[in-house]
Amino acid sequence: MSNSHVFWRARARALRRLAAAPAHVALGLAAFAAAPAAFAQEQAQPAQALTLDDAIARAIDADPGLRAAQAGVDAALGTRRQARARPNPELDVEVENFNGPGDLRGFDGAESTFSLSQEIEIGGRRNARIRLAERELHGAELDRVLRGLDLVRDVQTAYFEALAAEELVLIERERLSTAQALNASVARRVAAARDPLMAGARAEAGVAEARIALTRAQSEAATARARLASFFGGDTGFALIPADFALPRAADHDHAAAIDGLPDITRLAAERDRANATAALERSMSYQNPNLSLGYRRFEDRDGDGALVAGFSIPLGIFDRNQGAVARARAEERRAELELEAGRRNIAREFAALQRAIETDAEAVRATEEDVIPQAERALSLAREGYDRGAFSYLDVLEAQRALSDARQRRIEALRSYHSNEAALDRLTARFAEIVPGQEIHQ
Repeated sequence: MSNSHVFWRARARALRRLAAAPAHVALGLAAFAAAPAAFAQEQAQPAQALTLDDAIARAIDADPGLRAAQAGVDAALGTRRQARARPNPELDVEVENFNGPGDLRGFDGAESTFSLSQEIEIGGRRNARIRLAERELHGAELDRVLRGLDLVRDVQTAYFEALAAEELVLIERERLSTAQALNASVARRVAAARDPLMAGARAEAGVAEARIALTRAQSEAATARARLASFFGGDTGFALIPADFALPRAADHDHAAAIDGLPDITRLAAERDRANATAALERSMSYQNPNLSLGYRRFEDRDGDGALVAGFSIPLGIFDRNQGAVARARAEERRAELELEAGRRNIAREFAALQRAIETDAEAVRATEEDVIPQAERALSLAREGYDRGAFSYLDVLEAQRALSDARQRRIEALRSYHSNEAALDRLTARFAEIVPGQEIHQ
């Protein structure tokens, strides 16, 4: 029989004995019954460590959104190729004066004309069309880069959310261990009639609450891990690196950047340029393109003699000179210019707010680590020592324990906020733009 079968059968027996066991025995049996995940982890091979860079690289390889954005670039390349094409020449064949009466019977008096005609684009229409296609191609490429930056930000956030959840599991596990030790101490004092039975009941309830909190934290950690894994296939068989969650000693990159150089502003500027190119194309379409033709006319009643024919035509711009489309394009130009200015202001506000938030979070983490948590740990140690001597009540110890747990949780929340704001600022400043594939356009 395998080791796993032995474990699960032993765990089932422990669950059956749990209800009837004494309190101190039940505690040990409950811990054993709740240990399948730990046992399975010990029996399995060590999980491979997953760094943030690994998670980002795997997510980029697996993300269909980036491939969709690449398809958009390919479509824009096709549009540019088509924009460079000139109008096709037109072959015209015309036969006149056949199947009539008298001399026009059959094809004896027919006249056949063969001609080629060509539309001539004027007003810079072809160049305007090509320029617009190039602006659309540039916008599609920027959309792909922004799609990649959004993905990297989401992976960063999920990575640190998973780390935060695992840190909370450690806190709840330590809280349970402390509650169990305190429960044992209270049980001894109650047995010696040094504390009332109510204190023992409170201690037992504290252990139960800590166990429930640990279970909830483990569930939330599993959920966070699954969300991170969903970016690259759903395999959760990896180990996170707790050291990555700590506050960096110094920034490993410079967030200073000119507002106009940020990718979102570049995209808005590209949209403005596209609107300008659209307006130029609409203006060029207000010109009427002439059509030139040259051909040969054959006369059957003159023994097949013939002569050249030439023609010229141009639409008369009386009713339609594309006025409405030009007016709309000009309005779109103004809209794009105003949105660019609004984007500059919004990004500047967001940039400054994120920098301030990061500084605030970092200071909160440092203060909690250096001052609050050490003092809370010392207060709990003194409370437990004083309780053993009879100087403090059980409620004093419980309050000290809660203060320490709250301080550690505040540290994790501050770190979570720090890393979340860092991810948002990395997205804003395109810190990871170099690893987003396909930034170069081959002409």
